[in-house]
Amino acid sequence: MARKATSAKDPAPDLEYRRLSERLASGLPPALVVRGEEGWYRHQAVLRVVELASERGLEVCRHDTGDPEYRAASLLDDLAGGALFGGGRLVLVRGAGELLRKGSRFFSEAAVKAILARIERPGEDCIVLDAPSLRADSKVAKALAPQELLFSFRKLWDTPPPWKPDPRSVELVQWILGRARERGLKLKPEQAVFVAAATGNDLAALDGQLERAAQAGGALEAAVVWDPGASPWAIAEQLVDGVAARAVMGLESLFKGGFVGKDGRREMAPEALVAMLGPAVSGKAREALAVARSGGPPRTGSPRQREAVAARVRLRSEADWARMVDDAAGLERRARSGPAVGVNDWAAFALRWRLEPQRRRR
Repeated sequence: MARKATSAKDPAPDLEYRRLSERLASGLPPALVVRGEEGWYRHQAVLRVVELASERGLEVCRHDTGDPEYRAASLLDDLAGGALFGGGRLVLVRGAGELLRKGSRFFSEAAVKAILARIERPGEDCIVLDAPSLRADSKVAKALAPQELLFSFRKLWDTPPPWKPDPRSVELVQWILGRARERGLKLKPEQAVFVAAATGNDLAALDGQLERAAQAGGALEAAVVWDPGASPWAIAEQLVDGVAARAVMGLESLFKGGFVGKDGRREMAPEALVAMLGPAVSGKAREALAVARSGGPPRTGSPRQREAVAARVRLRSEADWARMVDDAAGLERRARSGPAVGVNDWAAFALRWRLEPQRRRR
């Protein structure tokens, strides 16, 4: 099974970006990989490398497997040849995961060999591979890992854990406060929480919100555009954790505006949203029920994930978890074979399983 591009063990994205900057301070490496789900940080990392390459007079050659104009032959020419006017060359490949993944229509054994040859015989050139997901066991990743030239940017944590439910302390809110300071905006933590709720975990969109607020002279509430882009999986967490107010707010946003998936496309169809939300809620409730019945700690997932599940299990009795599983399964059955299940049905589910804040802090 392929390993995920990033995991809970990956460092915070700002620390990973700092590591990249420190590595670049000693010069451009022959190749490096920028991967992970957080596109904003990957973009910043690529920009930093391109700026440094331009300062050093390297010719910048760009390729993107997602571009209709992408040509494998052109990429091979750039990987194999020298710069047009002498000197070095920076070859930037976006969507590089498809280039290196066997079975993909973009896979190129010749490109893999050319990249490996550059890594083994470094010169003036530099290759940057940018991808949301890249197998850690690919030949290129294995060649670069010992040199610590794999840079992974995970999503910022945007939901507080059950054992520390204060939303002001999560990574996303802290990032907003930091970016606001860089723009000369003085935000209170509560205002940063508001911006996060209005925008969701999309750093580019959050940056845009802060830019509008800066241009409006700091009038935050008037400048922020409400578009939380809630995902079915984030709402599922809130539903099983009994955070009814946030869940209902997210449900309304989800069914009105859809959400942006990992492929960058916005899903709007209510039937599709229900088809994703139902299994997500059922899965998390069944997981909690299984742990409650076992009487022991969770045994799968990262340490942080196991702690989160253990804290969630303590929120309800085994009998309540069993009833929630049945309740969610009933909504799934209705969605498949009966009348349409919509936002009101899931909002009612949220209210049925609401927990008081003091109980969630246990």
